[in-house]
Amino acid sequence: MLTASGAKTIGYGVTRGSFLTTLAQPQAMFAGCFLLLSLLFIAAFNVQVRTDAHAAEKRFDALIAADAPRRAASHGERALKMRRTDGASEEALAPLKASLAGAQVASRRYARAASLYEQALSSKWARAIDERKRAGMENDLARAHIAAGQIDKAVEIYAQFLNSAGDEAARGEIEASGTIEAVYAQQVDAAADLFAESLKPTGSPDKFSGPAEILLATAGQMGELGAFYAMRDEGLYAAAGLLSSAYQIRRQLLGADHQDTVRITLVLGPVYGQMGRLRAAEQLYLDAFHAQEKSKGANNPDLSLYIKLLVDIYQQQGRQTEAQALAEHLQGLFRDAFGAQRYAINRDRDRRTDVDRPVSQYFVLDKDYAPRDLVRASDFSIPVSKDYTIDEMKLRLASDLTTGSPVREDSLPARLAQLISLCRSESRERISLRSGYRAWRTQRDLFSRNGDRGTVTPPGMSEHQLGLAADIDVNGRLMRRSDRTYQCFEENAYQFGFILSYPPGNNYLPGEDSFEPWHWRYVGVKTAQLYREAGPINKPQEFLAALPCYREKAASGGLALSPERDLCLEGPPGPTVAAATSEPSVDTSDDLPNVTRKAARKLNNPASGATPR
Repeated sequence: MLTASGAKTIGYGVTRGSFLTTLAQPQAMFAGCFLLLSLLFIAAFNVQVRTDAHAAEKRFDALIAADAPRRAASHGERALKMRRTDGASEEALAPLKASLAGAQVASRRYARAASLYEQALSSKWARAIDERKRAGMENDLARAHIAAGQIDKAVEIYAQFLNSAGDEAARGEIEASGTIEAVYAQQVDAAADLFAESLKPTGSPDKFSGPAEILLATAGQMGELGAFYAMRDEGLYAAAGLLSSAYQIRRQLLGADHQDTVRITLVLGPVYGQMGRLRAAEQLYLDAFHAQEKSKGANNPDLSLYIKLLVDIYQQQGRQTEAQALAEHLQGLFRDAFGAQRYAINRDRDRRTDVDRPVSQYFVLDKDYAPRDLVRASDFSIPVSKDYTIDEMKLRLASDLTTGSPVREDSLPARLAQLISLCRSESRERISLRSGYRAWRTQRDLFSRNGDRGTVTPPGMSEHQLGLAADIDVNGRLMRRSDRTYQCFEENAYQFGFILSYPPGNNYLPGEDSFEPWHWRYVGVKTAQLYREAGPINKPQEFLAALPCYREKAASGGLALSPERDLCLEGPPGPTVAAATSEPSVDTSDDLPNVTRKAARKLNNPASGATPR
């Protein structure tokens, strides 16, 4: 177009002459050239990163380093594709796949991320890297599975972590000890919120599919994880979701009466109780009771476990009439099984030999206390986890001289061997003695090394010093609540004279959480039966402290049947308690680790069953 002066315009009112004049200026020429070169460079770069694998991967790495994983993901995928086209092996691509998987997680392409992690982890490269780094990658894979809705695959990974964690998974609180076992336990612990968000507390069996064999394997793994989370207040919702899903899968495939279905009741029921879902807990216990009634017979005293659980739930609901009726039914079962005069036998021997003595931060043992009747556990065919000659593989004989039977047959180690044999047959698990007798100084040394971590008590507060406690291993690590063996011990141990010393929610030890499903203590058959029939639920130390009162009422036929009031716990100590003539010294010397505890109360029996050494 021509202007009035005859100059030709080239657009936007700019004439050709003025444009050429501008371009002729040095600054404008430089800027124009720079712009043109930049455009050419960008074009060339885009061509290169789309056609050259090395350039694409370099761009991917740069964006990852710049904390821009979402932008990096497309470049990483392009690099992966081109390197394959160029003939790179899948083994050589493993590091790129691992890095790209993280970028895809940031892009919320979780299924793709999981696939890449799986490919990388299946390589020789992954098997050769540091175990902690590989565990971190497996943890990322599990989290990607959960985000993608593939919960069964995440369950499998975390169940493997739990198995690798060994005894670290038994601790109430997991500390950063630096061991690889602690790393695995910490990663499982950190996944609690993911499971809680993905599964309903009443169960989500619809999220799991596949052949029955695979579903049952997944249910077993969920049971193990759920039992782990059940030990933690912050893990209750994760525990409820996993355990209830496992319970429903087993109920659908195996039936309500199958022992594997019943076993979950012993973990899920208390979880529901802590969450306030008392009706749900009640239904679980009722179903378990009826299942065991069919299996064992209506008059079997082993049903007492589930009756007591129901009594506790009814009491929490304020349904005292029903709780009373069940308590009376329980007493009838024990009367039929063990006779009307079942507790009339004079048990002063147990008082003299400390078989029924409480031990905790309230009842502390003297540093010179040592039993006189230690024997090797292996001599009684008890499988042991350590050298059979060391003191820790010894137990007290604690023979029952009132039965007229040979001493060897009616003794602690003989009965423990029988209980282990029974549970090994029922559970098909490997069971062995982890720890028996431990002297005060041995306990002191263990506590000094382990600290307040939940598996070693301070010296003077350990039942192991009595020689009456047995820590039980299952499959090479401490017994867990999810083990079949635990169900067997819970149902049957009382008939062999054993009780669970540190039940859920106890405050017997200084630690935050002293629940120990592996720690079983011998109190004698009659005392264990009395505890099952009339003792306060999950309060073994309180029961032992008030034992003279319970025995007096049992011998006179006056066992309290009202779940509302336990007169033995509410009333003053009985005459046997008041007559105690010795009180263990609480040693405050430098030998004793610095632990916080309340003042020890007077023991309810003398310490004449011990001898200094």
